[in-house]
Amino acid sequence: MSTLKALKTLIAKPSRLKALLSYGHKGYLNSIGWFTAFDQKQAVDREGKALPWVTYSFIDFIKERINKTQHIFEYGSGSSTIFYAERAGSVTSVEHDESWFDKVKNNSPANAEMIFCKLEQDGEYAKKATLLDRKFDIIIVDGRDRVNCCKYSIEALSSNGVLILDDSEREFYHPARIFLKEKGFKELSFSGISPGFFYEKATSVFYKTDNCLGI
Repeated sequence: MSTLKALKTLIAKPSRLKALLSYGHKGYLNSIGWFTAFDQKQAVDREGKALPWVTYSFIDFIKERINKTQHIFEYGSGSSTIFYAERAGSVTSVEHDESWFDKVKNNSPANAEMIFCKLEQDGEYAKKATLLDRKFDIIIVDGRDRVNCCKYSIEALSSNGVLILDDSEREFYHPARIFLKEKGFKELSFSGISPGFFYEKATSVFYKTDNCLGI
């Protein structure tokens, strides 16, 4: 729907406009801090604390399931690095954008390790979790070259580890979903909106029966 058409609809239905105007100080969008994220153009909650740029339904699911015994690897860094580091034992993040890497590294917690790696399709970046020769309880794929990241990363998962793919609704990433299911993973998808954005998206958890999130 175009902006002009949307405005005409609101004018024709003033009750909708009244409701929308009220959501800035009450209701679900206000309570989750959506307006704060929108205003600041950052993934934050109502108090300005860091959030990952994933669906709110996934955030509600994961925030109470992470603990200090768990070690996380993430493709892509930012406010998510802070969010996960506050809850997990450690977070290791790989980032391909050097200027963004420098910015995040300067603000990252002590238990967050930042790794810069140039991006090459199906190259070192996608293989980074495996190349570290460590096992991770949670691997989050929210960077570039996501299909290859998913394919290589399962070798770096602990015996009860899970893999999380953001924007899993995108057709471009369907090969990763197919691959993971063929490897015996089940998919639990969380759809909805994310901090500061109003389009629908999905964040999926891929897990096996014995997993660290108690699914």
